[in-house]
Amino acid sequence: MRIVIALLAFGLVFAVVGWPFFVAPAHDEPRAVDAVYVIGPPTDARMALAETMVADGLADTVVVSLSDSAEEREVLPEASRVCDEPQDYAVLCSQPEPFTTRGEARWMRDLVAAEGWESVAVITVTPHLTRTRVIMERCWNGDIVYIDSQETLMPWEWAHHYLYQSAAFVKVALEDGC
Repeated sequence: MRIVIALLAFGLVFAVVGWPFFVAPAHDEPRAVDAVYVIGPPTDARMALAETMVADGLADTVVVSLSDSAEEREVLPEASRVCDEPQDYAVLCSQPEPFTTRGEARWMRDLVAAEGWESVAVITVTPHLTRTRVIMERCWNGDIVYIDSQETLMPWEWAHHYLYQSAAFVKVALEDGC
């Protein structure tokens, strides 16, 4: 019984401590930027937000971190459409190396240098925002806007993100630089 109580107490503390990082992280409202960067996976919700920003005149370039895998592209129809069909705006799609948030940050840094951008909006899901901010800012200290895709997550998805993002933060703590 003590073990069960201890596990429940640990779970409660873990949930409370993680709340500001994973459930209610700091994020920005969409605003004018040089490019909108949809980091993986580029879900339909994230892609729709990027396309809305372009339609609203807030950006004229969309960058998509998209796997080269045919199977993954099948489950991401909006990203595949934007990347594979001609658009009325600039589109840059690639699978960063490594295909991680750190690889995505490095690709952003390289694109900023190559394109001469001064600002980028990064779109991701709520529990990934805090870790994204830490990693992106290690790679580029420019004007980055962090936008919450506002995707609805099921309870088990929240649990998965709590565990995954917590473990991933340990990895971030052990790494330095970009």
